[in-house]
Amino acid sequence: MVEDEMEKVVEDSSENVPVTSEISTDEAVLENGENPVETVVIQEGKGDIEEEVIAEPEIAQPVISEPVVTQPQTESYQDIPTTTLEQNKSQIRTKWNWGAFSFTMWFGIAHRAYLGLLILLGLIPWVGWIFAIVWMIIFGLNGERWALENPDNHYRDEEEFRKIMDGWNRAGLLLSLLEL
Repeated sequence: MVEDEMEKVVEDSSENVPVTSEISTDEAVLENGENPVETVVIQEGKGDIEEEVIAEPEIAQPVISEPVVTQPQTESYQDIPTTTLEQNKSQIRTKWNWGAFSFTMWFGIAHRAYLGLLILLGLIPWVGWIFAIVWMIIFGLNGERWALENPDNHYRDEEEFRKIMDGWNRAGLLLSLLEL
């Protein structure tokens, strides 16, 4: 049985009587979850009076630290552009697109340029095929511009826009060559 003893002299403010306090703790008792016993000795005149009081355990208050705020990175990654395409739309040059010519309806749907659906007027008997050929030429010339001007299309930068259009261009050129 290991005992820690601590003495404390406190003066009682009402009668100026010295009070001695001893706290003894038994490790075996504390491990079982019981409270330590505090013995208070009050010295009054001729005799000493001893009282046993169960000391309340001290509850440790949680330490709440300030949240750590990190500074945002000042360096940008290569694949994340510092300017968006919306700021530079007027600087991008559009050109003839074989994909818009060959796949008029599908190009229009894919890039939300729904004017491409007018190609369906080509289904009108006798004169529809003339309108379809004229409309394919108009859409080949203006398809990239209409895709770029649509606010629903969100291209990251000119490089991404050009990669997408080059894919359509290659597929449309291949189809046009196969039809000959």
